[in-house]
Amino acid sequence: MDSVSLDIHEGEIVLLCGTSGSGKSTLANTINGYFPEYGGHQIVSHIKINNEDVQHKSVVERSDYVRTLFQNARLSFSMKTLREEMVFCLENNRIAADKMDDIIANKVRDLKLEYLLDRSFDDLSGGELQRAAFVCADLVDVPLYIMDEPFANVDEDTIQDYIGYMKAIVAKGKSIIIIDHHVSRWDWVDRWLLLGSDQRLHDLSLLQSDQMKQDLLIKEGISVEASSIPEKNAGNEEVLLELDEVSVFHKTVKRHSLFRKEIKTTMLIENAQFNLTKGSLTALVGPSGIGKSSLFKAILNVSPYSGDIRLQGQDIRKMKARDLYSKVGLVFQDPSLQFVKTNVLAEMVLSLTAWGNDGDEEAEREAQELLKQHHFENKADQSPWVLSQGQQRRLAVICMTVGEQQLLLVDEPTYGQDARNAKKIMDKLHELCRQGMTCLFTSHDFELVDAYADTIYEIKEKKVIQTR
Repeated sequence: MDSVSLDIHEGEIVLLCGTSGSGKSTLANTINGYFPEYGGHQIVSHIKINNEDVQHKSVVERSDYVRTLFQNARLSFSMKTLREEMVFCLENNRIAADKMDDIIANKVRDLKLEYLLDRSFDDLSGGELQRAAFVCADLVDVPLYIMDEPFANVDEDTIQDYIGYMKAIVAKGKSIIIIDHHVSRWDWVDRWLLLGSDQRLHDLSLLQSDQMKQDLLIKEGISVEASSIPEKNAGNEEVLLELDEVSVFHKTVKRHSLFRKEIKTTMLIENAQFNLTKGSLTALVGPSGIGKSSLFKAILNVSPYSGDIRLQGQDIRKMKARDLYSKVGLVFQDPSLQFVKTNVLAEMVLSLTAWGNDGDEEAEREAQELLKQHHFENKADQSPWVLSQGQQRRLAVICMTVGEQQLLLVDEPTYGQDARNAKKIMDKLHELCRQGMTCLFTSHDFELVDAYADTIYEIKEKKVIQTR
């Protein structure tokens, strides 16, 4: 960023948009104090919240002024369950112990999260983790809230509930900065700010017309023109994956003491019956926590299920793990969990050599070419874990699509992406399917699903229903 000046008024909701990796999260971390305390170099005139200069205050001291909802909600938590995390947050804010139970009960009731209180964070979906992070961020009143991609993994009904909750927050005189790529859902906020490719901040409310705003968003890659979406793939009758009366289960463990634990098994999907044909690009949709990621795990034979799942007519239970994984690839909902190398180039080389298809020298040349194609050449020596969330997502998709897998499972492929990069990822998946790969992806972005998916399945009341 260069010479950024920003004023947020009391009781105002402001959208901050920009391309993936443009510096939106960096700006947020400059305000909350993570930068430069934990990295980066700054030349700052001043940062004031409630007319008090917080520039030289630590992260802990600034927490009395600003709360941050991270883009990767998993990074927000220190404890094992939401109840423990909420108690921990209240303790850190010096709230009396005899008041904690009432505060927690009221907050989870307002946000309809009672069912999450005692579940392990490790057992929650991405959307459920975001909901848990939301309620923790709002436990104690502060003047300013920063929400980084708050709705990336949640369903439309939850989005509407939380928009109402945000409006209630600002009605009390608080202010909110929203960081998001999906600008279309934020037409009700007070202002749109764009962190542009020129490294400067632009107030879009100062533009003279909506057309000027749209033209700038398209130029910066925040929006794309509808005419640039490719045609859907032609149908193919050859069945690649069959699910026959498949029920998917999820086990949760609640530990009451060192020697006593309770194991609970929940059915998420009941008697699913559907096929994926070769070359199809299929969407799997449904509310957060409904079982989409668990179905992916069942297809990989790492989650309990009943019924039969067959890949090219072969029962996956009878396949060796290496044989199954050489044919089925998975891009995680949280891509940072699947990186194993210390720099981007090495991660790409590993993907190319994992199944012995290339020698090291050939793989490195091919990896460098792929990084150049996807605008990662200047990131080759960086750790995958220091990339932005959007960049991590793109890298994970690229790494998983360089092999010869026949089926690709992609959990939220465009999470954290601006429109231009979301289109690149979906165009890549579309092209791979046109060449014969089969892809099943999850998404809460219904415009994207409608534009790209050949077939759509929805999980509703434990049933998998074909809606297109």
